Amino acid sequence: MPPRDNHGLFLDDAQRLGLVVEVACNFCRTTRYYSPADMRMLLGNVEVDSLRRRLKCEDCGKRDYVEVIGKDLPAHEKNGKVLRKLTMIQVLRRPVWKDVPM
Repeated sequence: MPPRDNHGLFLDDAQRLGLVVEVACNFCRTTRYYSPADMRMLLGNVEVDSLRRRLKCEDCGKRDYVEVIGKDLPAHEKNGKVLRKLTMIQVLRRPVWKDVPM
């Protein structure tokens, strides 16, 4: 079990403190930054540490190598970083059929 870096830090608290959610994949070495408010809209007000089990890398699709932390980025580190904003939530409705005898 990985260490809990943000024990007790919920997405609401991260937003109030001005933190961003950093999602890094140790397999393909990609890092993305998300707004805690957007993550809360999708997943509810959960602990930042619990997002490790819920998210997977968008590049390689692996879930085991993802690390999630709430991070305070100073102004000199914000230069050149891209924050991903939630624009729309699409719900996919897929019917599931079952054959039953008549």
